[in-house]
Amino acid sequence: MALKRKHVRRAGIQPTVLLVEPRAEDLERTRALLTEEGFRVVPLTRFDAAAPLFEVIRPDAVVLAAQPPDYAAVATVRRLRQIGGSTVPLLYLVDPHDLEAWRFCVEKGQCVDLVPRTSTGAELALKLHAQLRLRDAVLRAAEGADAGTALVLHDPLTGLYNKPFLLALIGLELRRAERYGGVFSVVACSPQSLRAFRKQYGPAIEERLLVYTAVILGQTVRESDVVARVSDDEFAMLLPGTAAEALPTVLSRINARFELARFQVEGKALRTSLNLGAVCFPDTLGVPTQLLSGAIQEMRRARGAPAASRQESGVGVRREEGGLELEAVTLSS
Repeated sequence: MALKRKHVRRAGIQPTVLLVEPRAEDLERTRALLTEEGFRVVPLTRFDAAAPLFEVIRPDAVVLAAQPPDYAAVATVRRLRQIGGSTVPLLYLVDPHDLEAWRFCVEKGQCVDLVPRTSTGAELALKLHAQLRLRDAVLRAAEGADAGTALVLHDPLTGLYNKPFLLALIGLELRRAERYGGVFSVVACSPQSLRAFRKQYGPAIEERLLVYTAVILGQTVRESDVVARVSDDEFAMLLPGTAAEALPTVLSRINARFELARFQVEGKALRTSLNLGAVCFPDTLGVPTQLLSGAIQEMRRARGAPAASRQESGVGVRREEGGLELEAVTLSS
């Protein structure tokens, strides 16, 4: 979640949503639903006009209908990110029964979150409100840090957010979910056998592995997610809108991305692996520290589980030779 200077929305101001939907009937239906939810909607039927209009109106969020066969929404997202960085939340609107569209957006959609098209539009409005509140909180905290009135937000080694700031964001998401409904998940992870790795290769290589872990996590999560380093060897992620039934897929995706990565130590290319654990609200209740501790406990429990059990849950552990050095690895988002 990169930061660019932009004023935080003032209370009482309608957030502006740029809605790009080529089907006129669906465009009008979604526009009406979002208007009822308190958004100011700028409707558009042409994807090629999205970038010029984006530069003119500078919306608070963008919703794009992702449809076969050309999936123009994905190319539009690339262009909008070049213009607006990551301070403007983006969402794909996808027909819930179109499995091809869901798979395409998950695999090639630039890690942008997906929302199913429904008759009420409740989930779309909920996710928009959640992402805008999270973005505003980050920008307020960043402005405070620049002015010297807030705590440092980032871990000095990895550049990720630190534990206190993650807990503050979990608290914000918790209050939003309790007031408006909805779900979110907290995921904890750590590189496998890090202490043995440090003992064998030394602290400099250990730090290199931690930085690499941070890079891969940042490339794997969605734009609306938050990644933080919460202890010497442990990381955590806040995933707004992620329900318990979606967690196995999320954990498998994170683990699969790690299994693609290798880095070289003393002439040997080692494949990294992760210990992973997660909790989901409202299945798990508590204050932010309890939710984070619950995810860490699940991760540590998985760390002690047999390998076969980890593989069945989508959190496999494997190390082998062959591959690229750390500095040479680049993974597409």
